[in-house]
Amino acid sequence: MIPTPEQIAKWRERDYSWSQHSSFKYNPRAWFERYVLGLDENPTPELIFGKKFADSCELGTPLAPVRMLSRMEQDFKVPFNGFKLIGYADTFCDQTMRIIGEYKTGMKAWDQKRVDEHGQLTMYALMNYIANGIRPEEVEFYLEWIPTMRQWKERDETGFDYEMVFRDDPAIPVVFSTKRSMSETLAFGGEITKVRKQMEEYVAGQS
Repeated sequence: MIPTPEQIAKWRERDYSWSQHSSFKYNPRAWFERYVLGLDENPTPELIFGKKFADSCELGTPLAPVRMLSRMEQDFKVPFNGFKLIGYADTFCDQTMRIIGEYKTGMKAWDQKRVDEHGQLTMYALMNYIANGIRPEEVEFYLEWIPTMRQWKERDETGFDYEMVFRDDPAIPVVFSTKRSMSETLAFGGEITKVRKQMEEYVAGQS
């Protein structure tokens, strides 16, 4: 499907998020269909459960005993190389601007290496530095993984025969602390610039 000039213009005006970045790196065609063509993404049980958990945290009644800071769903929106970066940290200390936390549900295990290499936290470090002038080395980053599993049921109108539930009862978060340096944060900024250019080239190739 060829994008219209209006669809391309709308995409170019859209703020650059972690979800866009990671989607393009994982599957450019799926990224194109969602972010440029605007085709709906069918929600999976995993996505539905993740949103349910995120909503509970934002309301201050988390479904698992996670560490909550002074602000939930901290929005960052900063200029960067001719476009804007946007992100929503799950929890943030807006008094010191030096603690950022992220929550993850899912079956795939998180370990220290995966947390240390997770680009979403690095993107928060970059946006916090641009917005507040806080160097990444001064920030405490942590990620809490709340393991889930599939619970089987009769297939319904969604087409799925399972739903997601917490693996443990009661749910027990696995907590990881991690660091980010200024050099790796700036390198990630360079990666964003590179991927944005690749997006432009991909869209041009579809026109």
